[in-house]
Amino acid sequence: MYTRIVCTLGPASQTDPVVLGMVEAGMSFARLNFSHGTADDHRQAAERVRRAAATAQRPLELIQDLQGPKIRTVALPRTELRRGEDVVLLSEPGKGVGIPISEPLVLAAVEPGHHIYLDDGEIELEAVERVATGVRCRVVIGGVLEGNQGVVFPSSAIPLPCLTTKDIADAAVGREIGVEWVALSFVQNAGDIETLRPHLDPGARVIAKIETAAALDDLSAIIEAADAVMVARGDLGVSIRRARVPLVQKDIIALGRHQNRFSIVATEMMLSMVQHAHPTRAEVGDVATAVLDGCNAVMLSEETAIGAYPVQTVAEMRDVIETVEASPYYHWDPRDSY
Repeated sequence: MYTRIVCTLGPASQTDPVVLGMVEAGMSFARLNFSHGTADDHRQAAERVRRAAATAQRPLELIQDLQGPKIRTVALPRTELRRGEDVVLLSEPGKGVGIPISEPLVLAAVEPGHHIYLDDGEIELEAVERVATGVRCRVVIGGVLEGNQGVVFPSSAIPLPCLTTKDIADAAVGREIGVEWVALSFVQNAGDIETLRPHLDPGARVIAKIETAAALDDLSAIIEAADAVMVARGDLGVSIRRARVPLVQKDIIALGRHQNRFSIVATEMMLSMVQHAHPTRAEVGDVATAVLDGCNAVMLSEETAIGAYPVQTVAEMRDVIETVEASPYYHWDPRDSY
């Protein structure tokens, strides 16, 4: 099997038997998602991975995924937004009635007519006007918000640093753990990669996560500056039109191949297996397409972090990969694989 499998660790995969089962089923990389959990959680997860690798006598590498400057709702009780209603994104939490966000300064870049997406695009707002307490928006697509949900401003140029204070502290934990890879979230230009490197061990390699529209404008330089590139389809599919994502995925993989960089395709690859024992036919086709396009790895997120069938999901993904790679349609040279 030339295409590797990245598995995100979480509550569903926090015991030695499950992690070992995932390794034996085909996991090559364990992803530690620093958007969730504590430093101690990640230390313990890393120890489990090292034990499993030793038991299975298989190489296994750790990927630290930094949260990056993701904007979220904060201190928000369960809130229902109905189509046609108005809601205010607050420029100062606690001041006024509306939705507080973690980086209120970004509202300065929002203009009337701009669209804002919440909860991975499930809820859509359109900016109407600036008001004393923030930006008044109209609900285009409604829904229910609970907890800290992501907020994306695809129409606005958001002036946020690529590394937050949390990211820098988390990078120190990654050095302590000895991670082999560090994934940088919300990369916008090649300079972001160079900003990260001084915070890493010299041997650690950088994965540039492509999930913003701005990154596509500097894609070749970003891939050149990084050691690997990830097609992070979740936030990317909110930042650009969903219909473009499959085409952009092909472009990123092809450019990675051309520039001799490792590529990973991520997000919702077998999402139904969070609850079901088998993937859908569409998910099988999605994984197969990524492999046929020549990616070096495919990634599982919720499926292995919180899903009911983490080991079986890895096995199902491996079956798809091996079947595709054995077919006459797979034409990539294994010597080019990582």
